[in-house]
Amino acid sequence: MSTCKVEMIQASRCINTGKEIFTLVCEYPRAIHAQLLTHNVFSKNSSSTRAVPIAAAIKQIENNPAKYIWTEKQSGMQGALSTEDQAIVYNEVFDWARSAAIEHTLELVKQGAHKQNAGRLLEPFQNIKIVLTSTEWKNWDWLRDHEDAQGEIADLARAIKHARDNAKVIELNAGEWHVPFVNRYRCPEYDDLTYYLDDENQTDLTVEEAKLISMSVCAQVSYRKEDYTLKKANKMKGMLLNGSKVHASPFEHQATPVSSYTENTGSNDPYEFESWEEGVTHLDRTGNLCSANFKNWIQHRQLIKNHDGANLTKD
Repeated sequence: MSTCKVEMIQASRCINTGKEIFTLVCEYPRAIHAQLLTHNVFSKNSSSTRAVPIAAAIKQIENNPAKYIWTEKQSGMQGALSTEDQAIVYNEVFDWARSAAIEHTLELVKQGAHKQNAGRLLEPFQNIKIVLTSTEWKNWDWLRDHEDAQGEIADLARAIKHARDNAKVIELNAGEWHVPFVNRYRCPEYDDLTYYLDDENQTDLTVEEAKLISMSVCAQVSYRKEDYTLKKANKMKGMLLNGSKVHASPFEHQATPVSSYTENTGSNDPYEFESWEEGVTHLDRTGNLCSANFKNWIQHRQLIKNHDGANLTKD
């Protein structure tokens, strides 16, 4: 029994360094979400209890409830795998608890509670949907694709690895972009990379339009809707950047290869700090140029003004 769904959205490889970056959409029991969050190499946007209306949240757990790998009690953190008959009993109890949670959630709403409070009772029964991007996967695979890991997160780790191993990877040059949810095509004759939305409407997008639409769709996962239009993307950009606080996490999924490793800069030495391009944040111990949690890739977020409250600038 699979407890998760994983879809590869986009895979890119830097033509100069060979470093790969992957973006996936994952759906899994919210109960294991905290375990994924301990991996700080991941950029992520996820569906939110605060954003989803109560009626939609209830419909989701009725039609697509979280599934668990049931285990039997024993000493230690790891339970022994339950028999099929025993799992049926546990699922019946779990269904009763879900019905009670729905009833009490509706009562809280009736009494005037906001969804950001009332909806919390539904979380043990929910799947969470998340957009996940990273250049670093070795430690995740090592820890989570293991017999000692909780069954549900091991299931997720195996599905993510399978998706990465079977991904169609496009090689990118400096100045070209990894833009999840936007299609890309390289013309063999001219070696140009074209960005477009779908096969029916192959209207070319500019690089800036592609980054904007990618950001917008990544942000929309918080309330489970998808609008790929530029109108929606510009509205989303205004909502995220023009308020009193900048909310920049959806800008973390777009990335471009670090060009400091190419001949265009006149230097291939990452220790020549003055040659670092905008968006490079640090150098690791093995000489890799990094942009926040990405290695060898510039993260779009790092190019957004005032994306970090600790480094605010004034006009």
